[in-house]
Amino acid sequence: MKVLKVLFAIALAAALVIGLLYWRRKHTPPAEIQTIEQTPQLAAEGRLRIYALDVGQGDGLLIVTPAGKAVLIDGGRGEASETVLAKLRQLNIRSIDLAVASHPHSDHIVGLRQVIEQFPVKSLLDSGQRYASAEYERLLAAVKRRNVRFIAAKRAMTFDLDSGIRLEAFNPQGNGQWITDVRSGGSVENANSVVLRLSYADFAMVFTGDAEFETEALLLKSEANLRAQVLKVGHHGSRYATSGKFLDRIRPEAAIISCGADNRYSHPAQTTLDRLRKANVNVHRTDLSGEIAIISDGRTYQVLSHRQADLKTLWVGRIGLEELATARAGKPRPGNEERD
Repeated sequence: MKVLKVLFAIALAAALVIGLLYWRRKHTPPAEIQTIEQTPQLAAEGRLRIYALDVGQGDGLLIVTPAGKAVLIDGGRGEASETVLAKLRQLNIRSIDLAVASHPHSDHIVGLRQVIEQFPVKSLLDSGQRYASAEYERLLAAVKRRNVRFIAAKRAMTFDLDSGIRLEAFNPQGNGQWITDVRSGGSVENANSVVLRLSYADFAMVFTGDAEFETEALLLKSEANLRAQVLKVGHHGSRYATSGKFLDRIRPEAAIISCGADNRYSHPAQTTLDRLRKANVNVHRTDLSGEIAIISDGRTYQVLSHRQADLKTLWVGRIGLEELATARAGKPRPGNEERD
């Protein structure tokens, strides 16, 4: 009888331990989700760093090479410039080697222009589109006034940074070849965004600006090497970008969505999040996590964030004010989601 009691006690204890381990596994966040504060040694030698800055509804991405060269892709709206400048000061960056205006919409260039007016910038890579906008004219004027070298982007253009780190342009095509037929509800300016691939040994990341389905279709027809571990999702997670075929070509393991918590455009869209989830991509959102950092030694990489996102809301798309208003009025959803 005593033997049976002992065996029963052992079995009960084992069941409790197994149950506890299962509960911990189920309720512990994925290992790759860490906060920037938990990993302060981001400037370790040989590390490439990419920061998706928390610029609200817009894009602002900062690349810092192991040797300290800096590339700034977009700069958000006007109020975002302080966020960008504060980051540059925090990292002790003295100048920006290359700034990129992915396309001439205000949520990408106003903050960028203000940074150019206050901080040394050597060159600006621009989509080269003709665009009637006071803000775009102000950007061009600042570039000229500050003696920044202007470069019109075109396919196959490359920038060798340092330590074997390279930026390659896939879009626009150049030589007057523009995407002019956009039927998905987006805009021509978005469709002709500068698309870049950053590579460092075995690591790569693709930056898409506000690229649309039409941009992706054009890239899929090319022989461009789009394979990358990390994808900066196009157009803030719009429903008109990040197609399943595009994801199949890139095969990203992680995706960064830059959007504002109070945006009125339904970014990110539920359909886009569903496509990313179907492709088994780990999603990171600035509206939920704040600033996000990707650190790579050329072989492996980490994704860190300012704060950990609530896993319950990570895969839930936003319903913007415009969509909510049309739904309440019983009207069909507007075809053009955003002209910014």
